[in-house]
Amino acid sequence: MGFSKHLHSAAHHASRKIDKKPIMVAVIAIIIIVAAYAVLSSGGGARQIGQNYTFALQKGSAQNLMLNNGTQFSVYMNYSTPFAAYLYVSSIPIFQGQTTSITLQKGQAANISLSDSQYADIELKVLSSNNTGAVLSVVQIPGELKIPAGTSGAGTTAPTTITTTASGTTTVATTAPTTTVNTSALAVAAFNTTSIGTLINGYGFLYKATQSCTPSLYNSTFISTQHSAPSGQNTYDNTSKVTPYDMVYSIAEVSSGTYNITYTTVSKTLGSKAALNAQFAYPSNTVITYTFTGIFAGMTDSQVQSNFNSQNSIGNACAALIP
Repeated sequence: MGFSKHLHSAAHHASRKIDKKPIMVAVIAIIIIVAAYAVLSSGGGARQIGQNYTFALQKGSAQNLMLNNGTQFSVYMNYSTPFAAYLYVSSIPIFQGQTTSITLQKGQAANISLSDSQYADIELKVLSSNNTGAVLSVVQIPGELKIPAGTSGAGTTAPTTITTTASGTTTVATTAPTTTVNTSALAVAAFNTTSIGTLINGYGFLYKATQSCTPSLYNSTFISTQHSAPSGQNTYDNTSKVTPYDMVYSIAEVSSGTYNITYTTVSKTLGSKAALNAQFAYPSNTVITYTFTGIFAGMTDSQVQSNFNSQNSIGNACAALIP
């Protein structure tokens, strides 16, 4: 599991072998083993989190979670105080790679990679904590955002690799983290969980899918939905030229915590056209204002939603091309 973080001013690397001597190393190894046991005995399998999920963890307990791409991971609560939560995050199975040790204060978030990548798969945040446990939230970060792994606010983190040889010797290696924060990307990820963000990204998925649409699939889909063969401007050749094949976004912070986000469609003949202009507040996650433009210009919210529902119900790569 890849992870980066700030606070420690001097990076350090420690690798120790357990010969019943270094007590701290043994303690770390025992914690990981306990965490593994908690994961294996928690039962019920991994809970799919969707876009985001809020849950409570008590001291010594673990929560198994799964992203919508099937990636599974576990969050284990080592202990907590009214000021911070001390956690371990690991991919499942727990011994397949690294286990990340994280200390997060209330309101602090950590962007974590579950695949030993420089980019984060999830944002883990401590909403509240006390002496017996904490309330946490997990947000799945879309891969295309490429948010660097890291944390915001104060705290400490370190990826810890646990390996065991055939002779039973356990090696624990801990790497000091580095600093990286990308609040603009986090703002986009949060905006995408709102109703308007979900809708515009739904169109984006339909448009990208058209790159796999073929003339034969288009013709058969058109006939089945429109009950006639396509002709004139509705032929595959004409429709595929003007219908967007991609959706991209841009973001700019206009004041502290306030962002202008623009989603733009891209088509072969019409080029790039802004489809949605929105202003969004993060981390309060409030849509301040938004306006549909471009191919949605003049349409009401209900019309944009209804059009998406109609195309999405077609269920194949040509959906966005069908009138």
